[in-house]
Amino acid sequence: MHTVPLGPRRTRVSLYLGLVLAVVMIVVGIVAIGVNGPLWFALVMLFAGAIIAGIAIVRLVLLRRT
Repeated sequence: MHTVPLGPRRTRVSLYLGLVLAVVMIVVGIVAIGVNGPLWFALVMLFAGAIIAGIAIVRLVLLRRT
């Protein structure tokens, strides 16, 4: 499979979109805990959102540095 490099601008937009998605996942996890939803769902959303946010922030910092 042949891939085309996205370039710095598209990569940055993609990372910001991922960061927004991660924040939404974290908020959904907090709301699930607040309304006595399934705990496993809330933990999965919080954990996955935190990992995605961490990766996006680190990649944005590294992209800005170069």
